Amino acid sequence: MTIEAASSLHRPIKIWTDSLSSLVTILNPKSHNSMVREIQTLLLSHKHIHLRWIKDHVGYLGNECAGQLAKEAITKGIPFLLPEPLSYLKSEIRSAALSIWPDNRDNGETGRSTHDIVPRVSNKPVGWNREEIMFVTGHGPFPSYLQSSNT
Repeated sequence: MTIEAASSLHRPIKIWTDSLSSLVTILNPKSHNSMVREIQTLLLSHKHIHLRWIKDHVGYLGNECAGQLAKEAITKGIPFLLPEPLSYLKSEIRSAALSIWPDNRDNGETGRSTHDIVPRVSNKPVGWNREEIMFVTGHGPFPSYLQSSNT
């Protein structure tokens, strides 16, 4: 990583990138991405390193060369693994859950009262609010309340 290499030097270093989205991500103090957090930690502990943005495709020789090298690495199949973004992982987990859930729900032994009210699995609203479903299915505080009033 360029920042790690620059951290051993003790003179002002400017690292130029044409990826404005990367710079914005690195500047986000709320990021939970481990790679971003690592970069933030390095930059905070090495104040002599400065990140700068450069416009892409306008003829800056070093930038054009870096772009060409990146293209060659991709076409030659040089492996470079990046972790999947959190949004992608959430989407994959949601899809997997929605594909498994209907079968488990339809063939399960529990949740029959809910199954009768909400017959199919979806992550879309069903037209019933939470309290109505709790009351009709007998979940929540309602059974104990009704039972204590009958005595």
